[in-house]
Amino acid sequence: MTDRRRVLHLLADLSRRAGVRRSVFAVTTSLVSGVTAVVVSLWLKLILNGVARGEGGLVTAAAVALGVTVVVQSATATLALRFLAELQFACGRQLVCDIMRAASGPGGIEHYERPEFADRIVLLKQELNYLSGFLPILGEGAALAGRIGLTAVLLAGVHPALLLLPILAVPSVYAGGVAERVVNRANVATAEKRRREQHLFDLVTTASPAKEVRIFGLGDEVVRRERAAWAETTDVIARAQLRAGLVRSSGWLPFAAGYLAAVAFVLERAGSGRATPGDVLLVMILAGQVNGQVAQLLNVSNRSASALRVLRRYLWLRDYAAEAVARLRPESPAPVPSSLRTGIELCDVSFRYPQSNRDAVLSGLNLRLEAGSTVAIVGENGAGKTSLIKLLCRFYEPTSGVVTVDGVDLRAFDVDRWRERLSGGFQDFARLELLLRESVGVGNVAVVDDAEPVRAALGRVGADFPFELDCQLGRQWVGGVDLSEGQWQKVAMARAMMRAAPLLLLLDEPTSGLDAHAEHELFELFAGVASTIARRSGAIAVFVSHRFSTVRMADHIVVLAGGCVVEQGDHDALVAAGGLYSELYAIQARAYE
Repeated sequence: MTDRRRVLHLLADLSRRAGVRRSVFAVTTSLVSGVTAVVVSLWLKLILNGVARGEGGLVTAAAVALGVTVVVQSATATLALRFLAELQFACGRQLVCDIMRAASGPGGIEHYERPEFADRIVLLKQELNYLSGFLPILGEGAALAGRIGLTAVLLAGVHPALLLLPILAVPSVYAGGVAERVVNRANVATAEKRRREQHLFDLVTTASPAKEVRIFGLGDEVVRRERAAWAETTDVIARAQLRAGLVRSSGWLPFAAGYLAAVAFVLERAGSGRATPGDVLLVMILAGQVNGQVAQLLNVSNRSASALRVLRRYLWLRDYAAEAVARLRPESPAPVPSSLRTGIELCDVSFRYPQSNRDAVLSGLNLRLEAGSTVAIVGENGAGKTSLIKLLCRFYEPTSGVVTVDGVDLRAFDVDRWRERLSGGFQDFARLELLLRESVGVGNVAVVDDAEPVRAALGRVGADFPFELDCQLGRQWVGGVDLSEGQWQKVAMARAMMRAAPLLLLLDEPTSGLDAHAEHELFELFAGVASTIARRSGAIAVFVSHRFSTVRMADHIVVLAGGCVVEQGDHDALVAAGGLYSELYAIQARAYE
């Protein structure tokens, strides 16, 4: 599909979703308002000619028509503003949802780490008004076309040479386009700087970093850097705006000369009897309106160009999301098993993060996770533990090698169907400031409104909160309660326990904020739940932890180093082997002596 057809298809779809009736009313009222604004000058011409000729009937008829036209123009102008505003709001809501779907639609999370994706999201958010205003702009454009057409007819009725006046506006339109491109290049060039400025602003205006900002006395330094980033950004934008202003001004010179020439021309014709007083009045009014029409034409052209530019970014986002979804969609999806018979195996798996210049975080990794087992993954920072969890979740695909589930390539499953059989808690878990029931219940959306599964999930992680399930979480909301780090982690863990029969239960240091005793108790509960699920479906429980008092509870322990499996076995065997696990265990044991 060509770009033009895609744009037209998108606009038609947007008009349908925003409301066809609303779109029609917006365009119709704008058109009537624009045309009647020009017709007023015709009635004024007839009134003046009637007065000059002593034709009372003409004066009366034209005056009545003028009154009706003014009322219609005033009413439709008010309605047009209302309908256009409603149309833009409706389009904006549809587009915001579309952008959210496009960002959240891809099964993986690679796109969140791509600078070009982040820049386009920022620009789309900042320039959403251009995009949501595309249909209203077209409505204004239709009304403007009607005004310009009628103006041209009336001017030609006085003398065809006056049609040159709108033509002289072409340089100003062209100059406006050039100026818009100058400003756009500056906006694109400063997108990353604006993201940095926003990040610095958030550091001193949001709760999460507040403690460190105060402990380390960073307030003044962050403000200084934010001001520097702002000054650098605004300097680039200001210079671009100045250049754009000079370009626009030069484009207006031909029309200004043409306006003066048109007025002088019609006055000369009236002096020689070749034009009526009404013609003089008509030309003077229309010449002034042409000036306004040219300004509107320039404005509509610039806004249309901006909307098209933002629309291309929007289409890029949709295409990117569609391609990302397609990459994870197998041609003939294999059914996800209802239970595991043998388990999950990683064969010669290597992985490097996209856009990264670092060495592969996993290299030639071979690992078998037996059905019904509880597996602990340990290793020093950077060993590849979290990257392994991400591959099992299919947040990323292996750079090479294969992951199989009961002998079937993991990529043969539909990614959404596979994720329906997963559950997990993560170190960087989401703090969902919803009702407690909802914050836990979204772990299984199908039963989010059912209190019993939520209570059961909270019970599985030993969460005993002194408030009801319908309590609002988050102090920033009316009646909301603030949770400690440990309480938030228990909410996240309970969310991970909402699915009754997952095939794979993943816990990537979700209890890092708890003390060792609390973590041990929680993992004892977790081990019991995992054992129950394993008996039903052969599920595998995989957890990452740095605390060996927790790790030793696992059936099988896997030690990673340099992106490879260097040791595996149970706790006693690994300690006796005297390898890396034994060394790490001894270091932690000494810390508790």
